[in-house]
Amino acid sequence: MLNFFIKSKPNYINFGLLFYRIALGASMFYHGYLKYLGGSEGLYKVGAMLEPLGVTGGYELLGTLAAYSEMIGGILIILGLFTRIGSLLLIGPLAVATMLHINGNFFGWDYPSQMGFGAIMLFLAGAGRYSLDYGLFNK
Repeated sequence: MLNFFIKSKPNYINFGLLFYRIALGASMFYHGYLKYLGGSEGLYKVGAMLEPLGVTGGYELLGTLAAYSEMIGGILIILGLFTRIGSLLLIGPLAVATMLHINGNFFGWDYPSQMGFGAIMLFLAGAGRYSLDYGLFNK
């Protein structure tokens, strides 16, 4: 039992990557889906959040891009298909969300920053053995 806590084995790592991919991907897909369900008005509001960063228009388009980035990135990460591309799709919106809330309270910026760090970790580590990336590209 002690070996489990001390030694790093490939199967443990691969199961950990699978578990984290499912958790991160599902959460991000759901966040994007909720944005999408807001319709034009909701997507406009999401895009309008960029006004403090100097963005002066195209709010509905930007909100739509954020929603689709989160949904598509989430699906790619869950499947482990083009995981690094899926991670990049998530890193952008999460970095912006962190910047928008960085001067607020801790709980405003903590969640998007931690999710963003997880997306960066998947970008660097890859999807692992239990993924479509592994099945398709490691033959």
